[in-house]
Amino acid sequence: MKKTLLVLSLIILAVFGAEAQKARVGLKAGANFANFDTDDAADGKTGFHFGAYAELGAGGFSIMPELLFSTKGDEFVDLSYIEVPVLLKKSFAKVLNLHVGPQFGFLTKAEDEDGDDLKEFLKGTDVSAVFGAGLDLPGGLTAGARYVLGLTAIEDVGSVSIKNKTFQIYIGYKLFGK
Repeated sequence: MKKTLLVLSLIILAVFGAEAQKARVGLKAGANFANFDTDDAADGKTGFHFGAYAELGAGGFSIMPELLFSTKGDEFVDLSYIEVPVLLKKSFAKVLNLHVGPQFGFLTKAEDEDGDDLKEFLKGTDVSAVFGAGLDLPGGLTAGARYVLGLTAIEDVGSVSIKNKTFQIYIGYKLFGK
């Protein structure tokens, strides 16, 4: 929790410390299509994510930190994370963009299909790589898709390496700095 507060504080400082013309802040939400990256993975889980983002920079390149609540898992396991992607965004033709970067996740909930708590068996953090594309639409709207590939194993016990993998689609709205 202390790490989450530290990251949130840094994002807020970065947003308010930037010049108004170079900072954009918005809200976003979307669907998650999640599963585990293992040889014997079960069926995936459809979930959701929502949160806030900032965009700092100009001239086609920007840094885009986000703070998201995200659900993941598979048909037998429900996971929830507070996630902090820190993405490098490259814009093309003022509409299309590509973004890539790391994502840091902090486990908030882990339950099996019967509602039993599984947090003691899982690591509290998850590091992932994010690859995506988006659209900056008129009126401050945004939309996009991204793939989030887990880089670290999330389990604390056992010999099988379990990693999160998630495909996301989202829509957003820039609150200011359009």
